[in-house]
Amino acid sequence: MNNLIQVYKEHCKTNSLEQNNLQVDLLNELTRFKKELKFNLFIKILNLIRNSHSNSCFYIHGTVGVGKTLIMDLFYNHINETKKKRIHFHEFMIVTHDTLHKIRSTNASNEDNFFLIRSYAKDIKKDFDLICFDEFQVTNIADAMILGKLFLELFNLGVKIIITSNDKPQNLYKDGLQRELFLPFIELINNKSQVFNLNIDKDYREQTTGQEKVFFHPLTIENIEFISQLYRKLINGEAAKDLETEVKKRPFIIKRFANHIARFNFNELCGVALGAEDYLELIKHVNTLFLENVPSFTDENVDKQERFITLIDILYDNNIELVMSSEKRLNDFTSSRRLEAKFKRTCSRLNEMKSHEYKGRNQ
Repeated sequence: MNNLIQVYKEHCKTNSLEQNNLQVDLLNELTRFKKELKFNLFIKILNLIRNSHSNSCFYIHGTVGVGKTLIMDLFYNHINETKKKRIHFHEFMIVTHDTLHKIRSTNASNEDNFFLIRSYAKDIKKDFDLICFDEFQVTNIADAMILGKLFLELFNLGVKIIITSNDKPQNLYKDGLQRELFLPFIELINNKSQVFNLNIDKDYREQTTGQEKVFFHPLTIENIEFISQLYRKLINGEAAKDLETEVKKRPFIIKRFANHIARFNFNELCGVALGAEDYLELIKHVNTLFLENVPSFTDENVDKQERFITLIDILYDNNIELVMSSEKRLNDFTSSRRLEAKFKRTCSRLNEMKSHEYKGRNQ
């Protein structure tokens, strides 16, 4: 039996998860992809004779809660002989923009962006032969313009890439500004990737059990008092105070901080001009976040909803516990039209985050 399949079956048994044939098919395909990580001269010559090529990328897409991240992580943890990195796509793009800025500022000869990206790709290749991107999505033109050149350079250098995404390649950056400039990247992904549709008509995150009261609705005086009692219990007598940190030379305040716990009103985190960099700074200090007064989302507050989606992605990916109060219960959350598809994933993650299984992931 495929060793990776055995690992998968043991994981399902240990965690009382349902085995799925499509997930097994995906693991078999990833096992074949794994062989290409040991790409050598003999295989290269053989492929030239056969007029064939190996895939540089494995692209997994599917709806929310079908196990994309689970399968990628099982695969990633099963690889020991390869220089590898697993990173959330939000975090990777922050690092990318920061690194390109540093290269540009120290570049005396003032070469163009293509030179800078090539230099960055070579630095990546020194450290990694495989990069796994979780929750791949493109939301702005700055990222869109970088990705095509960067991935082309990484592929040319022999770096293999695995991607999980809610969107199939042709739907990336859909309706985005100047999307025509992004189309060559989509063509590159389609040409260089094995694309697997993990299309399972079930959200496994909704199968979790043992849920306890950590999400509160509606916004009543009674629920506010319940949250305050829980907050006092968890900070365990420590004096709460605002903790001032710094993100790119600007202040970022972690509100009501004590015992690695922070307590924010929704508008303090998602109603102001904050983003992934700020939320990544937040999780360096906290293991539990209280987020109160989450509103209904419509086209009128789409900017706040987008920040909320980013925040939940980062909390989820880093196993940060969440206590939340909102206008509506989770299953009744509404969305702006533009973010409706992305918000389904957020609600799915929130469903898992209130379960005992999520709380035990770090144990």
